[in-house]
Amino acid sequence: MEKWNILLKPFGIEISLEEYIQDYCGKSSATEIPQLLKKKYGDKIPYKEEELGEKAGEILKNLFETREIELMPGAEDALKFFYGRGFKMALCSAKDPEELEMKLRRAKLLNWFPPESRSTQSEAGGQGKPHPAMYKLAVERLGLTPQECIAFEDTSVGVESAVRAELYVIAMPNKYSEKQDFSQANRVIRGGWPSFLKDPQI
Repeated sequence: MEKWNILLKPFGIEISLEEYIQDYCGKSSATEIPQLLKKKYGDKIPYKEEELGEKAGEILKNLFETREIELMPGAEDALKFFYGRGFKMALCSAKDPEELEMKLRRAKLLNWFPPESRSTQSEAGGQGKPHPAMYKLAVERLGLTPQECIAFEDTSVGVESAVRAELYVIAMPNKYSEKQDFSQANRVIRGGWPSFLKDPQI
């Protein structure tokens, strides 16, 4: 959200937390969010959709150069939990491959998710969540069937994407998505990774 407010501030536009949660959370910064912003604010934003995505990416890169990424509580313990039990792991992201690479590097997670275990929107034919394409690609790259996979999602569009790809889905709402509808998920854990690790049930 911060990168968009930095970009849009000169034009008198500020995205509130409520607006971000309702309209933009979980959507692609390269395509979907620029489309929605141009539709809502029109000529107040003097950039084309492609320019919006590019400029937001530049701002994000500058932010990452000076800041560390804070992981969700228990996230690294969860990775160790699955790795120690022989699970294959993949990452589905609406971010473009370059931005995802940058985020993983800053978060010190590159070793957990090498390129062959990542599935991005652009690699999945440009189809973002809730379309199932990203999850189908991830399952294919893991060499598994959907029925052998568990998806962990923190947004309703992500849950729908994984459900449509026929995976078992565990929803973990975050502070931005806690009011979204997670009724399609097989299981909802509201305490995040610490709660999951106390009672994995897998």
